[in-house]
Amino acid sequence: MMNEIMDSELNSLFVSPEKSFMGEPLAPYTEGSKLLLMQVRNDDDSALFFVWSFVFIHIGLKKSRKEAINLCWNKSLFREKLFEWILEKTEKDKDEATKLVSLIVEESNKGAVEIVGSGSPPGKE
Repeated sequence: MMNEIMDSELNSLFVSPEKSFMGEPLAPYTEGSKLLLMQVRNDDDSALFFVWSFVFIHIGLKKSRKEAINLCWNKSLFREKLFEWILEKTEKDKDEATKLVSLIVEESNKGAVEIVGSGSPPGKE
């Protein structure tokens, strides 16, 4: 049942165009991948941690959904693997990753609807 729910969440796309980072294809950004990002973070993490985690998780999901999900549920191992992965990344890579993640998040927010009230209290319209 949990796997069915996770599959459903991972398949409900925020954004459909395929993206890649350094030649590695990324899985689409979905409600499920958003859940995985929340799973690996701490309140004191930096914005840069979010960027690298975002890219790392989406590359992992594209390669093996099951392995990526399991890794995200082991926060300590996730951080270790993320650190190993970024060891050889450059400042230029960081800038590209930041732009990519910003673009993907921005695209996902375009579908959001902001409700604008009439200015009247509820029930008085």
